[in-house]
Amino acid sequence: MFIKTLLTSALVASIPLALASPTAMPKEDSPKLVSRQSATTCGSTSYSASQVSAAVSAGCSYYESGETVGSNDYPHTYNNYEGFDFAVSGTYQEWPLLTSGTYSGGSPGADRVVFNTNCQWAGTITHTGASGNNFVGCTGTS
Repeated sequence: MFIKTLLTSALVASIPLALASPTAMPKEDSPKLVSRQSATTCGSTSYSASQVSAAVSAGCSYYESGETVGSNDYPHTYNNYEGFDFAVSGTYQEWPLLTSGTYSGGSPGADRVVFNTNCQWAGTITHTGASGNNFVGCTGTS
């Protein structure tokens, strides 16, 4: 009985420490937080959450290294002229979202991921259904 009581007391005593630990849960505003990424559809093209994540990771890698790729120099600043209500604040970067692999140059297609300079995913947008060179939101981005 003594050992059971001792173990129970030790367990109960450690609970507040675990709950108070700053490493117990990721902070909402931590850099590179991408937990809000999800599957999306741009026009009639569907993307899995892993495809969105891979695109953000690739764009972020180029952004952090200061390199660009393609004739439009991706990633590049996205000014949000359309006024999307993104999940994170930013200065935003845009990067092509492809159905197969990640962008490495050539035609970027119509679809993009948008991330901020902390490499946090902001949303997904497309030229499909937009006028001129504007964008509309893919599912989940408005």
